[in-house]
Parts: sequence; structure tokens; C-alpha cells
Amino acid sequence: MVNLLIYFLKKDIKTKYAGSGLGLLWAFLLPLFQVLLFWFVFSLILKARPYGSLQIPYIYFLLSSFFFWLAFSEGLARSTSVIVENSEIVKKVSFPYVILPLTVTLSSYIHNLIGFVIFIIFYVSTTGFHPVFFLIIPVLLSQIAFSTGLGMIFSSLVPYFRDLTQVVGYILQGMFFLSPIMYSIDSLPQKFRPVISLNPISHFATSYQDILLLRKPPALSDSMIIFFLALLALTVGSLMFRKLKDGFADVL
Repeated sequence: MVNLLIYFLKKDIKTKYAGSGLGLLWAFLLPLFQVLLFWFVFSLILKARPYGSLQIPYIYFLLSSFFFWLAFSEGLARSTSVIVENSEIVKKVSFPYVILPLTVTLSSYIHNLIGFVIFIIFYVSTTGFHPVFFLIIPVLLSQIAFSTGLGMIFSSLVPYFRDLTQVVGYILQGMFFLSPIMYSIDSLPQKFRPVISLNPISHFATSYQDILLLRKPPALSDSMIIFFLALLALTVGSLMFRKLKDGFADVL
């Protein structure tokens, strides 16, 4: 199964931008445009100061969690329709179908983490390195597990309920604007913070910000929630996919 996953992963990475004039450059240009737009609006127009008196450039604040969000949103969006898009293969070839949502999830993280690596190299070169940065790894692995679990849940449901593809798009929009990616949770009025905390992505975003910007370990509550979300999503996703996969060929 591992070899099959690697094969599909290589194929997805190679074909994602095949036929486009700029090819892999789109992986940098599209996020760059979004980053510049948010930076212009929030930093130059709205004069956003994420941590008040702390002199942290807004662009650093934004990029500390933005690429992780892009990886999550792209992976989940692609996972929802991956079974339907590969219906001809699913109906004719017998193989572990779970490979399909796993492939698009991991591919999305590989693409978007290239941008984060470039950012972290520049960030460390201008602000210095701190050992706490290594804590990004368990947070990221938990996020990948969370994404994988959600990918299995929605990819197994969409063949039966096609409208879920559009629903997930709206859910992702809401999750983005209701998470502290463009603004810090400390800058919000107290009455809105419990609402933002209901968004799973908020706990991942604040963890990355704590590690990179404040150079401290994530709050224990965030760490526990992140681990629980990853475990829950993987467990539910595995059970649902296993239960529903046998009916894919009949409904596609």
C-alpha cells in the first residue's frame, strides 16, 4: 500500500500543473498574490497590529500560519471530490480506495509547505533561530492527521451526497475568516473569543504563532485539543471510509 501511495503521490505532483505555461510557479504565484493582498489591506490600510505593543511585522504574523491553512483547505477541498473524479478507476479497478484522499491531502501539504520553508529560511535569517521552532513538527503532524481524517470522512460521503462538495467550500470560507490567521485572537473583544475557539483551525493557527512569533510552546489547552482533534478525525474517518467504500461502485 505504501508503494501505491508513493506512486499516486508522484503522479499527482507531476500532473497538477501539467499543461500550464508557468507550471510549478503557480504554486508560488497564487499564494504570493493572496499574501500581498492581505498584507496590503490589513497592514497598510487597516494598520493591524497583531500583538499590540510587540513590534512584530504583520507579514510575519500572516505567514506564520497562512501556508498551513492553504495546505489544509486545499487538501480538504480536493479530498471531497476525489472519489467522484476518479469514478472510472473506482468502478473498474480493485485497490485500496483510501489511497485517493490520502494522495491529494499529502500532495497539498507538500506543495504549500515549499512556500513555508522559504518563509522560515528568511524569517530565521532576519530574526534568529530558537529551539522551540522544532515544536512546529508535532503540531504539523497533528494537523496532517486531522486533515487526513476529514478527507476520509468527506470523500466517503460525497459519492452518496454530491451537494456536500459545495457545502465544504462554504465551510472552508467560514473557517478561514473565523480563525486567527489574519488577526490575532488577543486583538478580538473578549465576547467573540469563545466563538473563534470553536473553530478547530484556531488552535492550530495560535500554536504556530506561539512557536514562531512569541517563541514559546503552545498553550497546554491548545496542544490537548489539537491531539484530540487529530485522533478523533482519524478514528471516525477510518471507520466511515471502511463502511462506505464498498458501495462506491454502485452509486458512481
